[in-house]
Amino acid sequence: MWSDYRNECQVNAHLCTLMCCLDERDRVQKKTFTKWVNKHLIKVRKHITDLYEDLRDGHNLISLLEVLSGVTLPREKGRMRFHRLQNVQIALDFLKQRQVKLVNIRNDDITDGNPKLTLGLIWTIILHFQVCTLH
Repeated sequence: MWSDYRNECQVNAHLCTLMCCLDERDRVQKKTFTKWVNKHLIKVRKHITDLYEDLRDGHNLISLLEVLSGVTLPREKGRMRFHRLQNVQIALDFLKQRQVKLVNIRNDDITDGNPKLTLGLIWTIILHFQVCTLH
């Protein structure tokens, strides 16, 4: 009985350690990606402070893609959820047109501020516009 308890405690401790490591990795990625986005947005006098919040309406995402590509994109001007979803969809469609593979990233994921998928989207953008242009 005590060995079961000790093993369960060890497993729980290990899981807590893993979760802390994952949280730390996400925090570092968020900070790094925010700096990368701001490095490009400064060219159009824009700045984000929270990667997950500040991309939700799609405006900063569209601005980022415009800076990176040199292409002007349309955007919805309203503030309702529908407009935010449309703006994010404009950005996602633009990436798809450029053969950027987006795996399971939908407009509502970004509009809702999903941390994992927002990090995944920015990583995909970095790979396409930063890494791929080096070759």
